[in-house]
Amino acid sequence: MSRGEVHQAIDRWQATGLVDAATAGRLRADVARHADASARRLSQYVLAFTGAVVLVTAGGVFLEWAWPLLDERGRTLVLGVIGLGVLGGGIGLERSTRWLPAGLLMQTAGVALLLSAYVYSERAWSDQTLGGSVVGLFALATPIVLTARAMRSSAFMPAVHMAAGLAFLAVFLDRTTSLSGDAIVWVLDLVLVGAIAVFVRVLLGDPDGQRHPWALNAFVLAMGGGFVLVALTVFETLHMSEDGLLALDAWLLLSAGVTLWGVHLAPPGLRRSWFGVLLSLEMLAWIGLGLLTVDETFGGPPELAIALVGGAGVLAFVHADRHGLRALMAAASLAFIVPVWWWAVERGGALGGIAALVGTAVFLFWASGRREQLFKAE
Repeated sequence: MSRGEVHQAIDRWQATGLVDAATAGRLRADVARHADASARRLSQYVLAFTGAVVLVTAGGVFLEWAWPLLDERGRTLVLGVIGLGVLGGGIGLERSTRWLPAGLLMQTAGVALLLSAYVYSERAWSDQTLGGSVVGLFALATPIVLTARAMRSSAFMPAVHMAAGLAFLAVFLDRTTSLSGDAIVWVLDLVLVGAIAVFVRVLLGDPDGQRHPWALNAFVLAMGGGFVLVALTVFETLHMSEDGLLALDAWLLLSAGVTLWGVHLAPPGLRRSWFGVLLSLEMLAWIGLGLLTVDETFGGPPELAIALVGGAGVLAFVHADRHGLRALMAAASLAFIVPVWWWAVERGGALGGIAALVGTAVFLFWASGRREQLFKAE
């Protein structure tokens, strides 16, 4: 519910006598304080993100100047030292509520820089040599140490360390073992599935999130990381080209089902306001993935895209309208428009596309006026 809608509700309660003028005034003041606090927190994250981008830019300029002066080992060490410095600065800032957004983003940037250093180190020390093995052990230890610390102090950073930990594990396996790239991907798959199972068990045992406030964020990010590993497994390891998209479709469907459960059926302690936004992002992902599946896997006509992608958009819109999920409503509208535009261009050229889009617009205008009868909203 938006700030304006809350104020309208308060006005209605005052007009109907549910609250007196003094209570209504206190409610409006509380809403204003909450809205101002949310706006300040959002601006903090925006400024912190901008600062992180500027910091990375400054680092890039420095490296461009220093890179030619260093050998491969020196470059690896410079990357590692910078990463440790940024990470340590972020940990220090995290202790202050005022600087929390900057601290979290600096830690994330520091982790990315450390990972870059470990990957680049292959130019300085070959795999399975003493130097390569030492770097691999550091890569394995980094997420373990950082996650253990973050689980005691943050609800956000353990999720980052979990996602980055898969990449660190890949570096460790590559630098210290003779496993092939395909075997490493299978190991990462097993680790991810095991991690998701652990997160599910933790969440079921702590449905209010009191003991493990980090578990829900880690679970959501693990499901997101699953898209990368599913893609690597089906396209690189199994060498599936067209049918591989079906595996991604299945994972997206699973993720959307879990998100819907979180929105409507999860215990109150596990529900989050941003689940609706997450559901809309999954809807947007389905637009591209669904169109690719129709075109690459099925080789189907544009009408099939309208049925699969546009049909899903219609269902999502009805659901969003009934439950007030605004972000999903916008994504669902786009999921309907894109395949209709594709169909119009494919079947009718420019003029046919214009006619089809105009006809669709007329239908949507009509539907907007018949909303109550179409959706039976309360």
